[in-house]
Amino acid sequence: MQKRDVGEVLLHRFLNEYGYNHGPVIAKAIVQDILETIQAFYPDRLPPKTINWLAVRIARKGQRKGLDARDLVAVRLVVITEEEMILLTNKKLRAARQARETFNRQRLVRWCFEAYEQGGVLMILDMAILTGLSERTVRRLIHSYEEKHDRVVPVRGTVHDLGPTVTHKVEVVRRWLRHESPADIAKSLNYSQESVDRYLDDFQRVRLLVQHFPLLDIPALANISASVVGQYVALLREYEPTLPFYQQEKTSRKTTNHDEKEAPLSTK
Repeated sequence: MQKRDVGEVLLHRFLNEYGYNHGPVIAKAIVQDILETIQAFYPDRLPPKTINWLAVRIARKGQRKGLDARDLVAVRLVVITEEEMILLTNKKLRAARQARETFNRQRLVRWCFEAYEQGGVLMILDMAILTGLSERTVRRLIHSYEEKHDRVVPVRGTVHDLGPTVTHKVEVVRRWLRHESPADIAKSLNYSQESVDRYLDDFQRVRLLVQHFPLLDIPALANISASVVGQYVALLREYEPTLPFYQQEKTSRKTTNHDEKEAPLSTK
């Protein structure tokens, strides 16, 4: 979180991009003076009920998981809307004890899309800090929205292909199996064409391997995590139930050979 500060971004640029060579101590003093000057001249620059937050830039260089100042982009998030306030006072939701959860779900999802439209993606941790909710609760609320609306929410783990969540990959492949074109999938899910093509290539590789090797060997052979392979296998069983898996063929062959050997004994 210490990196998520505009002062750190400016300091990084002074020391690495502006050609400044007088050391970090003086650079920090200059950055502090710049920030104080901006604050003095624009005290009301941020609209009411709005916060500035440093999200992770969508267009990152490489696939590294770590963050530095180059990866951050400032986004503005509206803290609360009138529509969300109404949810908190909705009589039916309050009677069912769902008002606060519905309110939080609506706000979390809106923040994700607001940040995405400004070129950034929020982490689950970001939203946990902003709301005071646990990361587990934030993740559950977002997943429940995705399942209900059949729409992927652009959080960092999804957009940058990080973490244990594979819902987005499965959704891409499921839509393709339902005969949606890769271009339409990328457009509807707010994904890059490169990401969609990569997920489909991974799926096709798993599809080929499961016909020739045991399932336990597939993650290493395909260079894909076991959880993702499991999700892809589930899709294969659902959409191609007649696809011959290696283990099924092997078991069937063993059974046949065993029957052939036992047949003469039973005849005797």
